[in-house]
Amino acid sequence: MRRYKRLSTFAPLALWLLLVPAPVEPVAAEEKLLVFGRVYHDPVRTIRDRQEFVDYIARKLAPVGITGGRIVVVDKMHLLARAVTEDKVDYFHDSVVPTIVLSKWSGSVPILRQWKYGEAEYYGVILVKKDSGIDTLSGLRGKVIAFDEPHSTSAHILPRMLLAENKIKLVQMTSSAAAQPDKVGYLYGSDGSSPNLLITGRVDAAATSYREFEELRPQVRETLKVIGRTKSVARQIISVRKNLNSKIAKALRQVLLNMHKDPEGREALKKQQRTTKIDEISPKSLEELKSMQSFVFSTLGKEVDSW
Repeated sequence: MRRYKRLSTFAPLALWLLLVPAPVEPVAAEEKLLVFGRVYHDPVRTIRDRQEFVDYIARKLAPVGITGGRIVVVDKMHLLARAVTEDKVDYFHDSVVPTIVLSKWSGSVPILRQWKYGEAEYYGVILVKKDSGIDTLSGLRGKVIAFDEPHSTSAHILPRMLLAENKIKLVQMTSSAAAQPDKVGYLYGSDGSSPNLLITGRVDAAATSYREFEELRPQVRETLKVIGRTKSVARQIISVRKNLNSKIAKALRQVLLNMHKDPEGREALKKQQRTTKIDEISPKSLEELKSMQSFVFSTLGKEVDSW
């Protein structure tokens, strides 16, 4: 799960990267950069971790006129959407929920699936303590659940969809006080903190990814149980701006699809949170993206505008 937080020290840098398209040094007129966009709170870390990936792709695209790669880092999704719309970012990758929100705002097009942490797909789970007396999702009524950040795919939107499918109504809480008897109260943690809120007794249930659950310390994990599992979705998705030159877009697709076959490409992928390969998105997955996009905007409304 990818987390986003507001920038503080680096906010001016992020905005400079976004709003100033030309570098400080003079650039040859024939230079043609392919720009990668990222939403993250630490521009320095983002550039350090992804420069090799971006440079590899740029080198492979030299035959279609690309002379180099650049990374643009911002701290909010609406800023990245603006950069994509203004042709200042050519491609980006993210989990499903940010992808569908950015697609709605900017018209960006999902093209490929990225196997982050070696996973083609992943899913969320809803956890409770084993001694809670809660055994089913319906048992959450009158209780409080913690989600991670609002834009989390596996630790908010997917579990929220699961609860909606089970006719369970949610009401947002400002604290972990008792919820209404016929509803489930919810609050947001941040950066993977929802299981911590459950473990420390501040909520009755928590949503997280199954991978995060598995990575809890054994002595902690053994005190918890899964009472709900969401559907699986693509682990991460690569998108391009809708008006990217078709020749470049086609070449980019081929470079990405073949990276895992090249030792240098595999090494660059590995540094992207242990990515093992990039492949096609199935038609079924594309339909799921549309369904989730509809759910997000119809359910969360104006809350999404703050992302």
